[in-house]
Amino acid sequence: MQWIRLALSFLFDLLFGCRHNHLSRPFTLEDRSYKICLDCGQEMPYSVEAMRLLHPWEVLREARARRTATLPAALHSGPATDAHALPAGKLGPGWKAVA
Repeated sequence: MQWIRLALSFLFDLLFGCRHNHLSRPFTLEDRSYKICLDCGQEMPYSVEAMRLLHPWEVLREARARRTATLPAALHSGPATDAHALPAGKLGPGWKAVA
């Protein structure tokens, strides 16, 4: 009977995530804020500006914004240097055709 209870508990946790309300205070380390569930140890993303837990799609949106902010300026603007933008047979300096 115990294995049935464990299996159901596992499925419930898998489907609905952490159901515990015992959360730590917010921590901020390396530009990442989170709270920790004191029962299961799961980290939950936290917004210091909004002072609330973040939904998964908000975390993805912030990661995407951070990734585009750190891209080199050459990717945002400037002359095109890939082979498709140059005339046929004329690759840029340092480029070599590989067959």
